[in-house]
Amino acid sequence: MKSKPAIKKPEHIRNYRKKAGLPPGSLVYTGNIHQDTTFDLFSYDTKTIERTESDNISKITGKIDYERNNWINVIGLSNTDLISKLGDHHALHPLMLEDVLNTESMPKIENYGDVLFISLKMLKWDSVINAINSEQISFIIGKKYLLSFQENDGDVFEPVRERLLNGLSQAREKSIDFLAYVLIDKIVDNYFIILANIEDHIENIELELIEDTDRISPRQMMHLKKQLILLRKYLYPLRDEVRSLQHDDSKLIDPKTIKYINDIYDHLQNIIQNLESFRDTISNLMELYSSTISNKLNAVMKALTVVGVIFIPLTFIVGLYGMNFKYMPELSYPLGYPIVLFAMLVIAIGMYLYMKSRKWF
Repeated sequence: MKSKPAIKKPEHIRNYRKKAGLPPGSLVYTGNIHQDTTFDLFSYDTKTIERTESDNISKITGKIDYERNNWINVIGLSNTDLISKLGDHHALHPLMLEDVLNTESMPKIENYGDVLFISLKMLKWDSVINAINSEQISFIIGKKYLLSFQENDGDVFEPVRERLLNGLSQAREKSIDFLAYVLIDKIVDNYFIILANIEDHIENIELELIEDTDRISPRQMMHLKKQLILLRKYLYPLRDEVRSLQHDDSKLIDPKTIKYINDIYDHLQNIIQNLESFRDTISNLMELYSSTISNKLNAVMKALTVVGVIFIPLTFIVGLYGMNFKYMPELSYPLGYPIVLFAMLVIAIGMYLYMKSRKWF
């Protein structure tokens, strides 16, 4: 007996099993991206800025100047020892660092009193396979410092870095929480790009579906629907968390920054509305696909029925005169064969014209 192939479990589920049996606060990276951990420090005020890039945690912490604002961007989460040392330097709660390394957690915002923890997803669109790639991004806002953690090199923050270095960013003149807003706003703005790619893909499917149903498979539409579900999974919790942050009385959020947070909330609301519209569109396309396939099948069945109706009496006649009885008077008629052929032709034409007049095809 042939055995059934084993069902492959999702990669993130297998990775999450690494944490099974470990005490709370254990630092285990559950992602799939194994990149060397490096640090990028921006220490700045309104007049000057200093950038330090290194994989040496001691060098980075030694450069932090708490008289100025400090942004430490951590790239690569596989080296949990370095992340633990960074957490110890800022006296961060182990559960917070555990959330940083748990890349499958949903977007959330938690107020620890002296620090504010924010996690969300940075999304990228893979145009080759038409799918969303997600990356965990975490922020820790403290007094005069901002820690950001990302799994992989390459992000949407490069314009922010350039403006900081060129002195063109408003963040140089504001508190550190404003820089956190700017970075989150960049991530949310990138969601609009994801939506634009999804919309283009939906339009392509719609055009191909109208032109030729055979060029589209249900798998393509189901795949796109799964991408929308994935996007919804990340956006709804983030919107709810941002809404709660609007009413949070954290001392780490400047009241002047709240209006900017309101802007992020409005953007998320807009994205979610478009997302729901896309879901309806995909559902309509799937219904259109089903109805088109049904119409094609009905057309084929109608054609086969017409052919069958025409040939049923002809088959009856042929079968009748194909019987091997000895006494069949018609068999001795000289014109019997052409008469039967002519009768069959008349019947076939008559059946065709009758069904045509009734508009059965």
